[in-house]
Amino acid sequence: MLTLSYRYNIVSGKSEAYRDWLLANDKALHEHNFPGWTYLGTWFSVLSVGDFDSEDRFEVESYEALGSGFGDDEAQRLMREQSEQFIDYSTRPVTTISRLAGEIRIVKGM
Repeated sequence: MLTLSYRYNIVSGKSEAYRDWLLANDKALHEHNFPGWTYLGTWFSVLSVGDFDSEDRFEVESYEALGSGFGDDEAQRLMREQSEQFIDYSTRPVTTISRLAGEIRIVKGM
């Protein structure tokens, strides 16, 4: 299992509206995902710690699922609203893909 984290800043002045949007769309965010992806939730930074305001987390069942498509119409609506209304692209969002320590293989010499 892979964990994908998408970190980004929120458009200035829109944090409360974004939180409300997330809460209003929580069921849809959990039910409508890309094939092989499970939405775990959205985290907000607190006490101004960290480089980003917010982070979406997903479990991804395999490397193949990373290229599995963009989900149904509802998944597309959610992604479009989030990206057009709330994500501040003046700073580049960052995506990381990780695995638990017990699940990885280390290349000899690394």
